[in-house]
Amino acid sequence: MDVGPARSEIKAPSSRKRRRIEDVKPVLAKRLRHTVSTGRALAAQPATRVFALWRQDGHYYTGIVHSLQTGTKYLIKFDDDTEDQVDIAMLRRCELRVGDAVILCHGNLRGTVVDISQMESRSVGVEVDDGSDTISSNYAISDIRIASRTIQSHWKDRTLTADSIVTIIRPKPLRATLSPSGMSLMSATSLKHKKPFAKTGFVVTLTVRNKHPEKMKDSVMLAIKHNGGTVIDDWSSIFPMEGTHSQSNKRWITSQENFKFNPKPEFEGLERVFLLADDYNQKPKFLVALALGIPCLSNEWIRDDYLDKETSPDWQPVLLPAGFSETLSARVSQLVDLDWGNCKEHLTDIMSNTVASKLFTGKTVLCLGSDLVPLPSRGGRKGGSDATQDPSRVVPWIMICMGASQVEAVTEVKFASKDLPAYDYVIVKEATDFPTDIEDGVTLAHVSWVKDCLISGRLLTLPSR
Repeated sequence: MDVGPARSEIKAPSSRKRRRIEDVKPVLAKRLRHTVSTGRALAAQPATRVFALWRQDGHYYTGIVHSLQTGTKYLIKFDDDTEDQVDIAMLRRCELRVGDAVILCHGNLRGTVVDISQMESRSVGVEVDDGSDTISSNYAISDIRIASRTIQSHWKDRTLTADSIVTIIRPKPLRATLSPSGMSLMSATSLKHKKPFAKTGFVVTLTVRNKHPEKMKDSVMLAIKHNGGTVIDDWSSIFPMEGTHSQSNKRWITSQENFKFNPKPEFEGLERVFLLADDYNQKPKFLVALALGIPCLSNEWIRDDYLDKETSPDWQPVLLPAGFSETLSARVSQLVDLDWGNCKEHLTDIMSNTVASKLFTGKTVLCLGSDLVPLPSRGGRKGGSDATQDPSRVVPWIMICMGASQVEAVTEVKFASKDLPAYDYVIVKEATDFPTDIEDGVTLAHVSWVKDCLISGRLLTLPSR
């Protein structure tokens, strides 16, 4: 736990705080009220209002800069009467703009700012798309929070410097938020997702142990569609793996720059994705999700909720294990962002996910063997991988998802574009495929080792030759 320096006494949590993730762990999120306490200003200039990081749930909320503490940390008095010390790097000007992605504190609904004409009255217009209707309403700025990932990607021009911050001042009197009409503002109880999985895509995979795969798959897909979700046939439908074949298709090469969120037209509206499975497994769909940091969930989550005619918004309780690590002799938990899906940047900047392990970051990899070379596309995306390929041919793709800067796959050593010592890793399918006349300085491993590293979340000892 990151414990900061001594700080001013924090007020006891009030009833306005609520759990961010029910039944997962006791993390408190902030439920903001509509007004800020008022008082006599201690200086002629009003104190700086900000969006500041609330570390307990990783979101930014509105508040006022009260005073400089130690170093570059400031005491922030949030609009719900809580306070905390926040470093200046985690502060942004309280300046919403049209097009900003926001989250409504009431209902945890994602929306987009569409009107800032009432900013001086501290309210903005927000458009929420629940999958069936698009609703534009006015909300107090204090009832809005911003995802940390959104701040990192789109708020770089709203940072603060020490010279620009006004401190040691109480908030000046705040005019009451204009009372919106019933037509423009819906209550927290009335504004609910009619389709809880709107703009949410699901990739479905089942273990080979499943005795009734078709029946279960049909049940899961029906539940997804009933709740407004979208079934994605394969990861390549939204993350095409563009590669280049040469040497009569005996060499294939790609780089991390070629991997990005570029969905087929029918999936362009997606804002978050998950993998659903009956249990952990080592199928390509599951392994790709692990490598990218996409949560792999039990399909009981959506199937049970569908049968009960209700849907829980919390996916964290149904996280599956990453798998069984043979090296560690243990089932290992997934390493995922518990706020996954609260902003579209998790998809659009998928390779910037700092939570996923990315064990081969910056490394060059050669996959050696005819079974590891991706096949040319059969009329789909050029150079892309698809679900019809043998699982082992998706290994180069998995290596890219694990952070490799460049991956090359060849049927034989003679087709490699460089000498073997020039690659950081040379991967073969099985341990029995290790070349017998390999030169010194070559780091050799097999696919099972790569999978065990991925499941374990760490680089394991290299297999012996």
